Amino acid sequence: MERLMIVGLWCAHPDCNLRPAIRQAVNVLNYEASLPVLPSNMPVPMYYAPPENTYAFSLQASYTVTISERG
Repeated sequence: MERLMIVGLWCAHPDCNLRPAIRQAVNVLNYEASLPVLPSNMPVPMYYAPPENTYAFSLQASYTVTISERG
C-alpha cells in the first residue's frame, strides 16, 4: 500500500516536469525500480487564469425554411 501511495503522490506532483512517465510509475509499482524520494513538503501549485476576452467570440446563425404546396 505504501508503494501505491508514494507513486500516486509522485504522479500528482504540482510541477508537471517532476511527474514520472507512465513506464517509470509502472516499473516502480512492479518492483522493477526503487521508490522515488519525494520532498517532505510539496510545492504549492500555481494556476493562472487566462486574460479576459481571450476566448470571446461571436456566433451568428441563420436558416431559411421553405414550404411549398403542390396541388
